[in-house]
Amino acid sequence: MKKWIYVLGVAAVVAAPEAMARAVRAPAPAPEAPPSLAPSPLLALPQPNFDVLGGPVQYKAGVTFMSENIWRGISITNHRPGAMAYGEIGKGWFYLGGDVLNVTLPTSPAAQLDIYGGVRPNLGPLTLDFGAVYHGRPGNQQQYFLGGLSPVLTYLTPGGMPTTPFDQSFVEIYAKPSWALNDYLTIGAEIGYNPSWANYNAHALYSGGNAKLSLPGTGASISGAFGHYFLGMGDPTYGPSYIQPGVKGIQGFKLSSYNTWNIGASYKWKAITLDVRYHDNTLTRRGCFTNVANPAGNFAAAVWGQGYSDWCDSRVVGSINVELDSTMFQ
Repeated sequence: MKKWIYVLGVAAVVAAPEAMARAVRAPAPAPEAPPSLAPSPLLALPQPNFDVLGGPVQYKAGVTFMSENIWRGISITNHRPGAMAYGEIGKGWFYLGGDVLNVTLPTSPAAQLDIYGGVRPNLGPLTLDFGAVYHGRPGNQQQYFLGGLSPVLTYLTPGGMPTTPFDQSFVEIYAKPSWALNDYLTIGAEIGYNPSWANYNAHALYSGGNAKLSLPGTGASISGAFGHYFLGMGDPTYGPSYIQPGVKGIQGFKLSSYNTWNIGASYKWKAITLDVRYHDNTLTRRGCFTNVANPAGNFAAAVWGQGYSDWCDSRVVGSINVELDSTMFQ
């Protein structure tokens, strides 16, 4: 027994140097790379993209409920709650969409139906957007006339003049670029040209900018926009309805151009977005009536020569949006 123990001991002593040599020759395991701590760039630059039809088909659909629908500073629901349903489909640069929403306008249309389409090149953080939208207002039920046999009528009589076109549908050609400068800040611009604003045969041009500051990982953001809406000369058919010295009569009437802005905060959780926003503009109540012909101001316009409207008053609007898109099902 002692002999075997002696033999094993000698073998261990002889083998130890070779084992140590192999350990020295064996490469040490590579250390694990630490997690990347590189910050995101402060300025994300556009990337070329010429794949016009690339990528899968993209789509989205949603509904929005709001305490009031304000469009470019003017209430189109007469300070009443609004709702909108919408959908859009796109492939590569191209897209087509539409929405339907309730409106309160002088001609009492059944709803507003918007159909739009265009191209939206995606150049990394920079997105360009060029297109056109048709604001359809079908199912009009009435038209107001001032003068004639009575100061205000809902039918044409000798000497009476309409306050608005019977159908206020119109087209807008737009450009809406946006640039995500980094993870926090996105800036954008909007230009919209109307060959015949609200079917008054008046040229109009909206130009403005916007910005959004996001808090990554929280779903919270604050955003705002500022714009100027230039509204030109309306058709003389509607001129006598509005009093602005020097531009009425055969020249038509001058719609009231104005500045408008909004600022608000949003919170997004999965498919739901909550938003609270303050809207304001530079229109007076007289200038507001010139643009919207709120029926509540018709009598004053017919008797004293100038109506008033509160549809352009400053407002705080709350909304909730639920949207589903193709990224949720990939």
